[in-house]
Amino acid sequence: MADGGEFVINFKKLDEGDLEQVLEWRTSEHVTRYMYSDIDKNLDNQMKWYKAISKDDTQYYWIIEYKGTAIGLISINNLDRINRKASSGYYLGDLRYSMIAGHILPYLYNFAFFQLGLNKLYAEVMEGNDGIMKMHLHHGYTHAAIFKEHIYKYGYYHDVHYFELLASTWKENCQKFHRFTAQFTL
Repeated sequence: MADGGEFVINFKKLDEGDLEQVLEWRTSEHVTRYMYSDIDKNLDNQMKWYKAISKDDTQYYWIIEYKGTAIGLISINNLDRINRKASSGYYLGDLRYSMIAGHILPYLYNFAFFQLGLNKLYAEVMEGNDGIMKMHLHHGYTHAAIFKEHIYKYGYYHDVHYFELLASTWKENCQKFHRFTAQFTL
């Protein structure tokens, strides 16, 4: 169980039983509009995706559970063990829990920096996703770059904002978030 004060947030490793729910979230308008690609609502393709990521030791996915209810998905991707860096991703599938959104990512950051020993996390955020950009800055990320006209979607090119968070910044400047700890199974 996560220990973050009044929040009871757990992170369950993604398994086959979660795929239908994840597909529903991933194809919802509020999630897919900020993803680089849209996917079909096809459970067979979802299973192929799951089998591919299950064999890939550079990416890990967990279901976010709040008070026993599955509310979203969080991940570490592009894990580079030599250079000790990775990207991270996350979305809430159930918007009824958006009031706790800012409390979820610190759990992943503490895991990444204190357990995995990573030196850097980075994130790419499509233009218009202002909430996640503000959240990244609040959690100590630096806005490092804008990739102009980086993704073609919905009939036009979108800019992508690149953010990075160093372990030293997290450890030195973000102690108020260090209490957010949870078990993440690889």
